[in-house]
Amino acid sequence: MKVIERSICGRFRETNEDVTGHFNNRTDQTLLLIADGMGGHEHGEVASQFVHDKIKAAWEVKNLFNIDEAERFLKDLVEKTNRALYDFQEEEPKYKGMGTTLVLVAVIDSLLLVLSVGDSRAYVMNNRKIEQVTEDHTFVNVLVQSGEITPEEALNHPRRNLITRAMGTEAMIQADVFRLRARQYDYVVLSTDGLTDTVRKEEIHQQMYTTSSSLEEKADSLVKLAEDKKSKDNISLVILDLKRGDTN
Repeated sequence: MKVIERSICGRFRETNEDVTGHFNNRTDQTLLLIADGMGGHEHGEVASQFVHDKIKAAWEVKNLFNIDEAERFLKDLVEKTNRALYDFQEEEPKYKGMGTTLVLVAVIDSLLLVLSVGDSRAYVMNNRKIEQVTEDHTFVNVLVQSGEITPEEALNHPRRNLITRAMGTEAMIQADVFRLRARQYDYVVLSTDGLTDTVRKEEIHQQMYTTSSSLEEKADSLVKLAEDKKSKDNISLVILDLKRGDTN
C-alpha cells in the first residue's frame, strides 16, 4: 500500500483547520485519518489536532487486531476522544464551542473498517465505479433522505454546511461504522468538504483514472481542481493505493 496526504489552506481562508494523518500500529496495520475543525468556530484547528493526536497515540502502541477487535477498539476510542475534547472545553472556556469532523479507515487483513462523524467523506473506487462509503451528518442530507430536496438542490442549499454531528460538541457521540472488502477496490480517498463542496464524486473518479500519473500527481490534480472550481474552504485529502506494495 501507498498513502499520500495533501492539506492546504486554500485561497479564501486565513488558517487551515484540517488535519490529515496515517500511522501504523506495532504490527504495521494502517490507520488513515482526516479531520476538519468546525468552520465558523473559534479554534477549529485546535479541535482537529487534538483528535488527531489522541487517536495517533492510541493506535501506535497497539498490536495485531482482527476485524472485530479493531471495530471495538476504534468505536471506544472515538467515544473516549470525543469526551476528552468535550471535557477540555469545559476546563478551558476560551475553547468553548470548537469541534471537528472525523473519518478513520483501518486496513485489517483483507478488510477496510471505516468510522465517520460529521461531513468529511470516505470514498472507495475501482476503474469501473466510485462509491461514497460515509453518510454526511448534515442538515441538508436529512432533507435529501426525507425527499424534501434533491441531491442537486443540496449542493447549493444555504444551510448545506450545517453539521448535525461532530466531535466535541456533545458529551456522548457514536461514529457510523462500515466494513468493506479491500480487494474489490484500487483506492480509498478521504476528503474534507473543501474538496467535495465543489468536486463531484464522478470528477474524483475521473481524476484518479484518466491518466497514468503518479499518486502524488493524482492528489495534486484533485486539489487544483477544487481550487479552480473556487472552493472557499481548506482543501484536504488522504489517498490510499491498495495495490501498491509499500506503505511510505
